[in-house]
Amino acid sequence: MVEGDLLLDEKELARYAEERAELEARQERGFDVAPQELVGIVDDDNRKVRWKKGLVLTYAVLRASFDGEARYQQVVKAMAQATADWEATCGVNFRHEAAADKGGEGCPTPLFTVELVNAGGRFIASAFFPNDPPEERRVVIDPSYFKEDLGFDPVGVLRHELGHVLGFRHEHIRSGAPPLCPNEPLDHTIDLTEYDPKSVMHYFCGGVGDPKLAITEVDRRGSQLLYGPP
Repeated sequence: MVEGDLLLDEKELARYAEERAELEARQERGFDVAPQELVGIVDDDNRKVRWKKGLVLTYAVLRASFDGEARYQQVVKAMAQATADWEATCGVNFRHEAAADKGGEGCPTPLFTVELVNAGGRFIASAFFPNDPPEERRVVIDPSYFKEDLGFDPVGVLRHELGHVLGFRHEHIRSGAPPLCPNEPLDHTIDLTEYDPKSVMHYFCGGVGDPKLAITEVDRRGSQLLYGPP
């Protein structure tokens, strides 16, 4: 896990470390780093990374991973609201495959799963990108998500993670963001909008960001560049 909610394997982690060291070295030498706004992903051929038009993004909330029915139901409801918010924003469709929540043979196979994993509080939740392999398509929730003093809107946390699922990088990685905000490697990114300090994809850092993690008008415009209108 790097930068709060990005899960990387060992190869990706090594690449991340190299790119971050190079970025910091360039900044120390006085080079400008290109600003990033609502940030999408591009592949090696510079094509935007997104889900195929018309694909229904199915998911299951793995009941057995949750330590109690109340927490499971809370996440089911929060996912329903977070997915509905994105569906109202741009041309994407999610579907909860409730029959797959119990797991086992005969259950439908969803595109991704949502599950509780004790990460020791290293992050609240984490997700994946559209070009990640199928075995890595998980939205992982840490038990800290359920704290009464979480400090963030729980539905907003899932809106943020679903932004990654749709192919959006963190908003605060642009050079104009407050210096206290975390850095990330900038390769394979594309600017979709102007910088938005209130973006759903922006961490609450350096005095900007919004703990509600709501989808803004700028987020709406940027997401529609990838997926079209609702």
